[in-house]
Amino acid sequence: MTNTPDTGGNLRHVALLILACFFLASTGWLLWLYHLTTLVEPQSVGILTMGIGYPMQALGICAFILYEPKRSGRRVLHTTQASIAASVVCLIPATLAPDLVSTLAFGYLASLLFGYAQGFYLSCLSRYVEGTRRGVVFGASYAVSTVLSWVLSALAGGTLVRGVTGLCVCGLLAVAAVLSVRQMDEAEGVEREKALSGIDGKTIILACVVVTLMSLTKGAGFSFPTTDLQGGVSLELSRVLYGVGLFVAGLASDRDRRYGAICCAAALVMPFLMLALASASAPATIVWALAYLLNGFFSVFRVVLLADLAAARGNHRMAGLGLLFGRVGDAVGTILSVALAATPLALITVTSVLFACTVALFFALFQQCYELPAASEPSERELFERFAARHDLSARERDVLRLLLAEQSNSEIAAALFVSESTIKFHVRNLLKKTGCKNRLELLALYGGVTREG
Repeated sequence: MTNTPDTGGNLRHVALLILACFFLASTGWLLWLYHLTTLVEPQSVGILTMGIGYPMQALGICAFILYEPKRSGRRVLHTTQASIAASVVCLIPATLAPDLVSTLAFGYLASLLFGYAQGFYLSCLSRYVEGTRRGVVFGASYAVSTVLSWVLSALAGGTLVRGVTGLCVCGLLAVAAVLSVRQMDEAEGVEREKALSGIDGKTIILACVVVTLMSLTKGAGFSFPTTDLQGGVSLELSRVLYGVGLFVAGLASDRDRRYGAICCAAALVMPFLMLALASASAPATIVWALAYLLNGFFSVFRVVLLADLAAARGNHRMAGLGLLFGRVGDAVGTILSVALAATPLALITVTSVLFACTVALFFALFQQCYELPAASEPSERELFERFAARHDLSARERDVLRLLLAEQSNSEIAAALFVSESTIKFHVRNLLKKTGCKNRLELLALYGGVTREG
């Protein structure tokens, strides 16, 4: 009898893990950013945080990908817990040191450690959450932690994420994150998925390139002068819109991955649309709000895409590649926007070229991952019904066959169908007779051959 993973427990464990780790990372990031604003000019903060801090997160994810296969599952848990604890320790000098060098050095080290934890929870998303729930688990967890981090920063005028008080908050969040990592010791992996099983290494490379270009284009595009805050849309509202977008993106992606992918591509159009509507304040405000909603699809797509590919190949540590290359693109986009800030026309031109390249490669990736498999591969249920119809199986024989395919014994099938074991033996004999098989093994082999042929 095969073990069935507790998918409900897995969903709760992974959702809490992502929420706790991301809540800690975003709060620590705000704490570090607020301290940096007291040491450097405002225009330098973006380069120092996103331009350099994001690549440090990417480096942390890379460290997890390289380290994870060399250690047992429990050792990886312990290392992740240690990285979370160490990140909070690094935040102390990063947010209290009076000099810029210490603030940056320990801030970047904390970012690297946060990246390691991100690599861990993304591998858990791939390993322990089935594909039809992966989007909403990630999207909802990020949405809740995004809104909570804003609420935390808004309370008491932002003093809760500054100084010693902020460090105490991060300490409590670190305890929650460490406990959530420990929960993963009880989780059971889900079955390897078949939807993208034909994907090869070239497709994964293409996916990484697309994610990088998308992130770069978005980072550069949303620095257009027309993407400044429009009248009627506040920073507080933007966080709520982004949180709603994350949640909706998770639901839509789980319903059909193509929906999420198309909406993600649409997010890249928003800066150009706002540019075209620069003279009309009301439509521009509406488009600006829509852009924040669609940004949720962008964040979900780049993570879920690589998590799906990692699950299909059974190499779950690769799930972090989406965020890894996304952070690299975010950083390059930030640097590009700062470098071309004085020449808006050059910034718009370069971003337009990047957008065209991104769309071309995105379309190629879309065809490989979503269009061709959806058109050529029937679902498992359709294959079962075809097999049953071909051999003229009755409703009860179909029930028995389903349980036979799950490798259950006659007694287990009898208990599941609330009949006697002799009745099950009768139905099994009929199944073998109708399919022309001598025993169960031949029946399983016959069914497997038919499903492979589609």
